[in-house]
Amino acid sequence: MTADPAPPLPARRAARPAEPAPGAQADCIVVGAGFAGLSTATVLEAAGLSVLVLEARDRVGGRVEAATLAGQPIDLGGMWAGPTQPALLALAERLGVATFPTPLDGRSRGRVGDLPFEAEGEAFEDEIGLVSKLRLGLLIHKINRLLRHVDADAPWEGARAAALDRETVASWAAREVGDRTVRRLLDFVVRSVFCAEPDDLSLLFFLFYLKSAGGLEVLIQAGPGGAQNLLFHGGLHRIAARMHDGLAAETRLGEPARAVRQRAGGVEVVTPAGRHRADRVVVAVPPALCAAVEFSPPLPAPRRELLKRQTTGACVKVWVAYPRPFWRDRGLNGGVADDTRPFSPVYDATPPGASVGLLSGFFDGEAAVEWSDRGTDARRDEVVATLAEHLGPGAQNPIGYAERDWTREAWSRGCYGAYLPPGALSKYGAALRAPHGRVHWAGTETATVWSGYVEGALQSGRRAAEEVLQARAAEP
Repeated sequence: MTADPAPPLPARRAARPAEPAPGAQADCIVVGAGFAGLSTATVLEAAGLSVLVLEARDRVGGRVEAATLAGQPIDLGGMWAGPTQPALLALAERLGVATFPTPLDGRSRGRVGDLPFEAEGEAFEDEIGLVSKLRLGLLIHKINRLLRHVDADAPWEGARAAALDRETVASWAAREVGDRTVRRLLDFVVRSVFCAEPDDLSLLFFLFYLKSAGGLEVLIQAGPGGAQNLLFHGGLHRIAARMHDGLAAETRLGEPARAVRQRAGGVEVVTPAGRHRADRVVVAVPPALCAAVEFSPPLPAPRRELLKRQTTGACVKVWVAYPRPFWRDRGLNGGVADDTRPFSPVYDATPPGASVGLLSGFFDGEAAVEWSDRGTDARRDEVVATLAEHLGPGAQNPIGYAERDWTREAWSRGCYGAYLPPGALSKYGAALRAPHGRVHWAGTETATVWSGYVEGALQSGRRAAEEVLQARAAEP
């Protein structure tokens, strides 16, 4: 099974098309029905405002997407939560979506360069040798010292912001990390977390991202306290669906915003189906899509420059199903981390009591770009070969395969989130959340806590909604 890509984004025409017919009217229009947009609409509706939600896709959830494999619900997009993500966990509990821990009992397997390892749980650092282990600890210490200079609310304001923003993660590591194994581990972490390469990523942005989540160790762990610690029964997408079901607001699917025009006393959002009017608008779509919207009056120059530089990561997410989790028979937990193969990392995502075994993993960064054009069959062969190498011959006979190539998904244009190259955050970061007249911004990329994650999306939606409410209260 392969998830069908969304239809391509229609090309912008040189000549303006005929004006759509008049559409709906609301106190606020929310553009985007991912977690950020749904969070915005929930808060505004609770405050008594009428809300219209416009979504380009034929579904809600944004970069969280539902599918089924071997009779089991799966997430083709985001799927994890960590215990330090209180908004998402509280929402899941309220909506009746239970969690279960990522299965880690047993040994994980993998390779760093020419060094294979097999370790209990995820503790592969015990297998890389004493010298490399000490140097890995030194690397984490150096990163934690740099984090003291970064304010997650305004990372561009620090005294060292410009200097940190001139560096890439790769250039900093070349100077500060002498151990080859530790360098490879850092590169693997960057690809796995950002879906980007270390020489693409601003050091300042890297540090901001870590600070917003509570540190590097939190981001890379699937054990207690880590970002990959918890999975959702039935999938994370169930939460988005239930959030949407709880709204009274009208949601129009298949209606991408083409233009946002501010008029005296209001805003007009133009879609292929109509011209919708509201007092204020919250735009809660990925930066790459926001850059394709026509704004009138034009966005301020710093905001335009920021959007030019926000690059979405490259990721192909894969699921493989087996008649049962055979790897457990060998004392393995299904975890694979191999920086020599394009398909990695891999996790066991089998729900308790499931009749099948499920593994989920990724092609990230340059590997996703390269393998995107090779086709489903080639990717499947590489996935099975990687799993067979590390988990044994039982991996050679899956009963199901599913994938989502997010580089080809028209309404995200990549995953997991957008990152910034050197020089952008320190120069233009102050424009990230600044309202443009009656236009406000949401989306996980605008969050100060867990930026890039669903937790950040929820926070951004609440913040944007509060901005709208405060602005309306201040109006004469």
